Order: sequence, then structure tokens, then C-alpha cells
Amino acid sequence: TLLWLRDRKISEEINTKKQNNKYLPGFTLQANIIASTDIENISNSDLVIFCVPSDSFREVVVKSRRFIKQNAYLVSATKGIEPEGFKLMSQILEEEFNEEFDTGVLSGPNLANEISRGQLTGTVIASNSDELISDFTDIFSTDSFRVYSNKDPFGVELGGALKNIYAIACGMADGLKAGENTVGIIMTRGLAEMSRFAVKLGADPMTFLGLSGVGDLITTCASPLSRNHQVGKLIGRGSSTEEARKLI
Repeated sequence: TLLWLRDRKISEEINTKKQNNKYLPGFTLQANIIASTDIENISNSDLVIFCVPSDSFREVVVKSRRFIKQNAYLVSATKGIEPEGFKLMSQILEEEFNEEFDTGVLSGPNLANEISRGQLTGTVIASNSDELISDFTDIFSTDSFRVYSNKDPFGVELGGALKNIYAIACGMADGLKAGENTVGIIMTRGLAEMSRFAVKLGADPMTFLGLSGVGDLITTCASPLSRNHQVGKLIGRGSSTEEARKLI
């Protein structure tokens, strides 16, 4: 498994110490995980997972495009929407690769720290390609990590992106000590609002009753491990948006 990243210091730490103390402190990575700051090293990969901030997504896709081999699977694990044109990450993939590759979307209530501890976790791989879904499931399924399939990548991706709004709002309520009733209202009405919005855009309403909808919403809104929740909590306590983003 190859990890491409921009930070040379983190790359060296992963390769020499098998640790990533900035993003996953306290865990030892397996020996077959290799890090690199040279994006051309992805050229042998059969499966490429894009897991970068949404505001850098297109830039990284364009940068990687000429190094990805034919017939590789392309999967987005980024939860967000491009402001210009309201493009989802999978739409950017299809646009930049001219729909010549099988693409998929990975989403769900997946807090990295808990996955790393082997706590029971479910995720969703959504794609129009049965082959991608089957191969992805075989690769990533473990005794503690269950991979569910979905044929509504649009709905899965919208669920992962839209729930961030309500997670920040719940964090703000937490920071303001507004109480559990308030958080319950935000989550419940948030689910109704995001599902109506997504269905209006063509998503399957049943998608939002699954892990990538209500499951991800509950986890992100309620967990202090959620970065969106943390940002909202800091704002609720009086920090500016810019200060809150820097602190997490």
C-alpha cells in the first residue's frame, strides 16, 4: 500500500518509524505501508483512493492523471462539494478522466482512531461498477470492518458532504451548552432536510436511511472525535471560524 502525501517529514516518519503522529498518534503502521511525496509512484496501483481536502481535490486529480494506469479503479473518500458549479468529487473524477475509468465513492461513519483500534465499523462503497464493488469489498473487509455496497453513488456522496453542515451546528450547540434536546432537533431535522434536498437532485431516498446517511450523520454530529463537531464547538465557545479551523 502506497500513501502519497505532500509533507516530506510525515512521509519519512511513516517509512522509518511506521508512525504518523500528526494524524494517527499512538498506532504502529504495518510494514507493507510505504509513503512517498512523488506522485508518479502511484503508476503501479490497481486501486487509487483520493482522500484529500475537497478544496484540493481537483488539483490532485489533475496532477495524478497522467500517472494512473489504464483499468485502475478510482475511488473518492473525500466528503465535500466543489463551490464552483456544485460539483461532487466523483463528478470531478469522471470529468477529468472522461468517464474512461470505473469510479466509486467511499463513505460512512468511519472515525480513523476507532477503526485503528479494531472497533466494529461499517462503511459503504457505492459505484455503478459491480466489479469495483466486489473487488473493493474483498480488499477491505476484515473481522471488525464491514463493507456494504450501494448502487447510488450520488446519494452516498451527498450524504457524506451535507451532514458536515449539521455536525458543525451540533458542535456549536455543544459549545453553547444548549443541551441534548437541541442536538436532537438539529440531527433529526437535518436528516429530513438533507434527504429532501438530495432526492430533489436525483438521489435515492432510501440511501439516507443507511450508514452513509443517518449513520454518518449521527456519528459526526455526536462524536467529539469528529473534526466538524470540534470546529463547531470552538465557534460556540467564541472562536472565529478561522481560529477554530487552525486549532483542530
